[in-house]
Amino acid sequence: MRIDSKSPLASLRRWLLLAALLLAGCSAGVRLGYNNADTLLVYTIDGYIGLSPEQEQLVKERAGTLIAWHRATQLRDYAQLVETTRRRLDGPVTAADVLAFSDAINARLAAVGARAAPDLAQLALTLTPEQIARMQRKLASDNAKARRELVQLAGKETLDDRARRYAERADFWFGSLTREQMEIVRASLAKRPDGAGWWLDERERRQRELIALVQRIQAEHPSEEVAASWLRAYFAQLQLPADAERRARVIEFRAVNAELVAQLVNAATPEQKAKLSNRLASFAQDFVALASEKIVPLPG
Repeated sequence: MRIDSKSPLASLRRWLLLAALLLAGCSAGVRLGYNNADTLLVYTIDGYIGLSPEQEQLVKERAGTLIAWHRATQLRDYAQLVETTRRRLDGPVTAADVLAFSDAINARLAAVGARAAPDLAQLALTLTPEQIARMQRKLASDNAKARRELVQLAGKETLDDRARRYAERADFWFGSLTREQMEIVRASLAKRPDGAGWWLDERERRQRELIALVQRIQAEHPSEEVAASWLRAYFAQLQLPADAERRARVIEFRAVNAELVAQLVNAATPEQKAKLSNRLASFAQDFVALASEKIVPLPG
């Protein structure tokens, strides 16, 4: 299940740190996704740049090491974070609570990025101009498809359509939204235009920055330590852009989302809160179980 960053419910989805990889809708899907994360990583990188045999071996080794570190040091912390969040459902949830949790998620994502930066730096130093051009073409193709989909929706999607789209995403966590919750969603969306276009622009800017960074590494061929520091700086801007206008827009978007998420949680029925609590508990249990499982390395 793809995380849709333009949705106000994206904040709630981020309550599960590995949702971008693991949201499969069931416990078995979560475990299967995580246990094959290294294979997925190799497959994804190969699809974008076309790995040489030597690069593929490097990615396999580094991915295995990264997942082993993540399993041993991070998953139990995620479980504790999710459990703490689940207990907060007993009382009113504020927008500040949602933002604080978002900050906690971002801090953990930053830790993963910092750990992976030396591995990615080593790979980046081996890339050829042809591989970088392939990545650029693949990203451009992805963006062109997203632009076409956006154009198809432009001017055709009503406020009720947008509200129904968000309600469908909320179903995984709450079940069907009540009439009161639907009104909350409509009121929130009515106060701002659909951010799909802006988020697509932002995604493309980040991709251009990544391509420029990889091209710089390929051209200047710095030490692995320097390349890793450049990558860490890039990851930091993914959380909060350095550009003042972009940063202000991201902060505003997160604040509006946080308010909507808090309102939806507070308006939840006892049955909806029970479903949400059970979902969170299930993911916390999965994190603990995954942390205890034996690691099977990728074949060489």
